[in-house]
Amino acid sequence: MISDKKSISNIQRTGILITLLAAAFITSMSTTVTGNMIPNFMDFFGVSSNLAQWLTSGATLISGITIPITAFLIKRVPNKVYFFFAMTAFTAGSLAAVLSVNFPMLLVSRLFQAVGCGMLLSFAQIVLLKLYPKEKHGTIMGAYSMAAMVSSVVGPTYAGLILDSFGWKGVFASLFILGIMIIVGGILFMKNITDKESAELNVLYVSLSSFGFAAFLIGVSNISGGLFSLKGGVMILAGLLLLGIFVVLQLKSEKPMLNLHVFGNSGFRIAVILNLCMYLIAMGNAMIMPIFAKSIRGFSDTSYGLATIVGSVLSVIATLSAGKLYDKVGIKPMFLVGTSLFAVFSVMGFLFSPNTSIIYIAVAFALQAIAMSTLNSPATAMALSGLDGRQRVDGSAIFNTLRQISSSLASTLSVLIYTLLAAIWPPFTACTYISDL
Repeated sequence: MISDKKSISNIQRTGILITLLAAAFITSMSTTVTGNMIPNFMDFFGVSSNLAQWLTSGATLISGITIPITAFLIKRVPNKVYFFFAMTAFTAGSLAAVLSVNFPMLLVSRLFQAVGCGMLLSFAQIVLLKLYPKEKHGTIMGAYSMAAMVSSVVGPTYAGLILDSFGWKGVFASLFILGIMIIVGGILFMKNITDKESAELNVLYVSLSSFGFAAFLIGVSNISGGLFSLKGGVMILAGLLLLGIFVVLQLKSEKPMLNLHVFGNSGFRIAVILNLCMYLIAMGNAMIMPIFAKSIRGFSDTSYGLATIVGSVLSVIATLSAGKLYDKVGIKPMFLVGTSLFAVFSVMGFLFSPNTSIIYIAVAFALQAIAMSTLNSPATAMALSGLDGRQRVDGSAIFNTLRQISSSLASTLSVLIYTLLAAIWPPFTACTYISDL
């Protein structure tokens, strides 16, 4: 396939940009929006917080597992067809969630949504970077970050404002409607931008990476049962072993599923580490804060949603500004600002108590939102701009896979850590309340 990039008008280019940003925003938000609804699912289905959190960690895991396969699909499948199938998977999953009558059915529907999200994250990056010149990559990745990453910040606000009026099914119904609208936008604007390349899908490689990540995450979620338990430590070791074999085979293969040699690029390597740390902090707290605010402090869905509005607005502004600043000043000044804000937020979170006010929660949320937004788009631009066209597809897949896996790991670890702290450190009362849920 030969791309028809040269025939794209400014209107067409803008249409593609808006369509991809909307798709990235909605699908990414869907993987984390359930974090705010965990207390609602616990009450509605009568499940524990540890089980309910799999609606988030399971979705991010499936999204992460899907992304490596997208590196193959992007090279082989025309962009128009690819986009249609990705959005169809997401929209069908949203409809299934609305129709869910029990927890297993809802969980399966979440996994369908996650497949669509996983397919679109790297795809949107690759198409947009191909569509615009390198001197605009910082700005474009700022817009992309606002859509794909700020959505995790906006999610609690979105869900909170809908929950009290329409319930949790109303959230999924709105995602279904938006999915239909984006599919229509894709039919009108999407064109084939990237060139077709030769690529092979190795079933062994896919199995090793998928089962490796899944076993590792399942093991972490059951580590409280002991390091030597079958579901805990043994699963972690099995997962690490499978992933280790996968890495060795990729490095030795002449036709790898993912070109891991991109880690030889220092900018890519540093950006990956930075993103992993950010998402472990942010996504873990995104799981805990709604449980704390609603189940412990007793605030309503609307109150929590309103409390996060300021942070959501500031995150959008910061993300759009961050891309332009990165083009001018580079990563170092932004790294200092972002990490400092994360440090302040962490101290505030440490001081949560059964008497914490909604304003205090709102300020903590806003600090985290700004910190994430300050670092997200610069890290993405730094990771991918230094790679050439062929490496960029693999780099984007690796980058987004590790980010989704870290999000899934954080969702699981957050509840586990609070449970363990409640057992060994009674003075930290917030841990005790959360572990009892």
